[in-house]
Amino acid sequence: MNEQSFVSKRGTDWDRLTALCNKADGGLRKLSSGELLELVRLYRRASTDLAVARTKSTNVPLIASLNDLVGRAYGILYRSPKQSFWGGLMKAAATSAQTVRRNKWFVLTSATIFFGSAFFIFGLMSWMPGIKDQIIPPAMDKLFDSWRSGKFEEHSGSESSMMAGFYASNNPRTSIITGAVGAGSFGVVSVYLLFNNGAILGALAHEMNKVGKLGFLISSIAPHGVTELSGIIVAGSCGLLLGYAVINPGRRRRSDSLRAVGRDAVVLLATSVVLMFIAAPIEAFFSFQPAVPQWLKAAVAIIGLFVWMVFWTSFGREPEPLPVAR
Repeated sequence: MNEQSFVSKRGTDWDRLTALCNKADGGLRKLSSGELLELVRLYRRASTDLAVARTKSTNVPLIASLNDLVGRAYGILYRSPKQSFWGGLMKAAATSAQTVRRNKWFVLTSATIFFGSAFFIFGLMSWMPGIKDQIIPPAMDKLFDSWRSGKFEEHSGSESSMMAGFYASNNPRTSIITGAVGAGSFGVVSVYLLFNNGAILGALAHEMNKVGKLGFLISSIAPHGVTELSGIIVAGSCGLLLGYAVINPGRRRRSDSLRAVGRDAVVLLATSVVLMFIAAPIEAFFSFQPAVPQWLKAAVAIIGLFVWMVFWTSFGREPEPLPVAR
């Protein structure tokens, strides 16, 4: 093979392909239709040239240069198109809903532990009133007294913003802890945290029921609670998923079992954090505002529950294939 003649004959095309690649680095849309066709044609010729050089030449720098050029052109032609921000957001939301559906039994178990503990503590305190001091921590007495008053203090915009910031920093941290401890504790700590949070809600509901203000409690926490409690339940399902992977690895090593569920666990944990962020401004600016009537809070909660149920059950589903006529 006459390398000098080969390079002299084909070098112009390689230079032109390099120039087109430089122009297309920012996206194929920067090329005209004619330039795009030229890029495809020159890419195919350069691929042939690379095959010839590898077969008939021992010039390592020439082969490496052609290989880089062909690889660069291939990457430009076959890379995935850039998604818009909205498209990426929709894809992330679909992934979240699909992951929750795929792990529905862990989600349902998490919800059962949370709400089961709330009902259990509510019933236990009704049956054994003296157990109240063992269930309600002394540090929460002031909070419970505030709820029993059935009133909220008026908050300015700046105060509500500060509250939203607090909720947005504290609640996601609770979600992360609830989900992340599942692997190291075989899911036990996740179960405990779910039970404990549900128990506090059950105890508060019991105390509000005693003073005839259970409806006030539900309508006040429901607008943000639909989202926030979904977050803690999804976080709990992450902890249960990781714990189950450690307890029941099957024929795999535990590390491999954790790796297999790792993607779903990360998506569930991230979903719970996002839910907490969504709930924070609702809690700060709407749920606890005395100027907002309770019926409106209840209406918003019902709408929110419906929207989330539709999202979890339907969003991101692939359309059913049409039946084939026979």
